[in-house]
Amino acid sequence: MKKNHALDWKKVFNISLLCLSFGMIIYFCVKDNNLAILIQSFSSLNFFWLIPAVLLIAGVWALEALLYHLIVNSVYPGQYSWKEAFRVTMVGQYFSAVTPFGVAGQPMQLVALSRQGVSSGVAVSVVVRKFLIYQTTLSLYSLGVILLKSSFFESQIHGFLPLALVGFLAQAASVLLLFLFSVSRTFTTKLIQFFFWLLSKLRLVKRPEEKSKRVHAQLESYLNNNKSMNHNWKLSLQLYGLTFLELTVLFSVPFFLYKAYHNPGAPYFDMVSAQAFVTMIAAYTPLPGAAGTSEGSFLVLFNLFFQGETVKQAMLLWRFITYYSTIVVGMFFARLGKKGPELARPEEASGLGQAPEGVSEAPAKKGLVP
Repeated sequence: MKKNHALDWKKVFNISLLCLSFGMIIYFCVKDNNLAILIQSFSSLNFFWLIPAVLLIAGVWALEALLYHLIVNSVYPGQYSWKEAFRVTMVGQYFSAVTPFGVAGQPMQLVALSRQGVSSGVAVSVVVRKFLIYQTTLSLYSLGVILLKSSFFESQIHGFLPLALVGFLAQAASVLLLFLFSVSRTFTTKLIQFFFWLLSKLRLVKRPEEKSKRVHAQLESYLNNNKSMNHNWKLSLQLYGLTFLELTVLFSVPFFLYKAYHNPGAPYFDMVSAQAFVTMIAAYTPLPGAAGTSEGSFLVLFNLFFQGETVKQAMLLWRFITYYSTIVVGMFFARLGKKGPELARPEEASGLGQAPEGVSEAPAKKGLVP
């Protein structure tokens, strides 16, 4: 009976994801005749520029998967494929897209990693390390854009800068919280307890207390290894460099749409900066996909570049490419699959370091570098 109940719950969960996905897509299509506006604009688009714009978002997903591939393989060399990393990427992309503040993205990636055979302690470390790298790079990227381009946008749009600064501070605060997770045992312990409590309430984890204890058993190893994270500079440069490239690719989508609508000139850096500001402003919106704020800030900022009414058409196309495509593609990866066999951690793995006393894991010599 318990087995049947578990199977029923998995089916209900997967069907719910499917219904949610289709519901959000339908909402986008019917709201303000968005689909009709997009279809009407296709006849005037330059597909030489439009196709690369669509491919850019696939490039973002591929780079994200490469980051997970590198981090996990630093713990389990040669055992973790890019295909598995791509699934974890799309799980995170999907649940970030459909939940307020993207709150379910990282927890569901942890679940996905665990079902792929990554141990709980390593999975937590990988997800936190990846998110810390992303948020740190995004904050530095945003700071650079503010220093270089804020005067231009402020001269064009009065009252723009305070909104961007609030978003930047929200990003910087998340970096601080992640840093505390990495160095503070008390903070980390309480966060792990909350995390497993949340997963148990969502009925995504069985025996949460038992799993929480297993993670606590590896917590000492995780925290100790953060002290040695500066030893692997090669991995560090790779991760930060790839994340910077990922953000630049994502922020380049509006420029390709700009050219697809036959607009003159090539203000590439200005448009990348404008997209970075859109991301900053939308950072503190508590709705799935930062709904409303993303669209509104895009219209205000990119109205400086697009001619006439094409800015609304571009906004809808940008929104579909960068947000709704994630839901369409991600729903095929977000289903709860079968749990795979545990990955074997080799004695000389360049991963998260030695297990604490009482944990039966072979020691590793090098730590992950954020």
